[in-house]
Amino acid sequence: MPRGRPRKYESKLEALDAKKQSDRMRYLQKTQRIAPVEFIAYQPNLYSGVPTETDPRSNLRISSNIAIP
Repeated sequence: MPRGRPRKYESKLEALDAKKQSDRMRYLQKTQRIAPVEFIAYQPNLYSGVPTETDPRSNLRISSNIAIP
C-alpha cells in the first residue's frame, strides 16, 4: 500500500509539459509591459443640507472650527 502524498503527474513526460507551461507563463508575465494604474476620479454629488463654507466647485469643504496654519 503506497504511503504519503500521491504524485501530481502520472508520468515524467506529463510533469515536463507542466513545467514548460509554467516556465512559459512566468516568462510572459515577466516580459509584459507594466501599464499605469487606471485612475477613476469619483466626486460624490452633494445633497441638500450639506454645510459647505467653501465653494462646492472647489472640491474642498472646510469647517470653521478647523485651524488653518
